[in-house]
Amino acid sequence: MLDAPEPPRFMVEEMGESGGHCDCCGNESRCVWGMVHREDETQAVYYMHWTVGHLSEPGANLDLILGRWGEDSSADDRVVVSLLHREQPDGTPALMVIDAIDRPAVKSELARTALARSDVIGTPLAAQVFRLVDAIYEQDGRFF
Repeated sequence: MLDAPEPPRFMVEEMGESGGHCDCCGNESRCVWGMVHREDETQAVYYMHWTVGHLSEPGANLDLILGRWGEDSSADDRVVVSLLHREQPDGTPALMVIDAIDRPAVKSELARTALARSDVIGTPLAAQVFRLVDAIYEQDGRFF
């Protein structure tokens, strides 16, 4: 019996980063962003924002912008999916899909639609989101 070929691997392209200080606590805050590609096609843009030293509470936000990319696409072709990353007491990360409506990515010109948690969990989109997140976590060493 022949094994089914593995799907092409996601490739993460680190793009930029910024930093500053958190308004609520004065601690250093960071934001990193990049793109996820499969073969020659962009699958997502991501932004990870966190306050250094506050990964257990309130955690870090990971916003994914998914959909069609390229010159013939627009913000109407893309959606925002948001996740909350929290570090557990033993240091392992925990992720939870959250409503994207209040995230800054929704206010950008990159996507028009913010997905609610209920739009993602229990759908085929959830599996795609977590495959993208796995690739980002494995390949972007700038987190935390």
